[in-house]
Amino acid sequence: MKGSSLASDKLSVVVRVDVDGEQIQIAATGRVTAMSIQGLYPVVQRTKSLGGGLGVEMDLSEATVDADALDQLKIYAELHEVPVRLNTTPHNVTTLPSREVLTTSQAA
Repeated sequence: MKGSSLASDKLSVVVRVDVDGEQIQIAATGRVTAMSIQGLYPVVQRTKSLGGGLGVEMDLSEATVDADALDQLKIYAELHEVPVRLNTTPHNVTTLPSREVLTTSQAA
């Protein structure tokens, strides 16, 4: 992938198979949100089913991961036994402001 991998909020996924055939890596760049992660799960499941028992790893070290998506990832990774690689620098995980609906009343 050319250019800065963090330049876009769009989630981009590449599936790589190790030359030795021992590991399959699903590498994502861009922004991982609670909504975009729902598109990543089917990729992981298809890759695992086509991998013939090979180990599958999600590499999100070049992606920005929202805090709520990180919570979902932890649960998913544990349930499906898929290791997740994250960048350990603080800027890799973001916290978004609350999306509470604000209501106002206007006098007629």
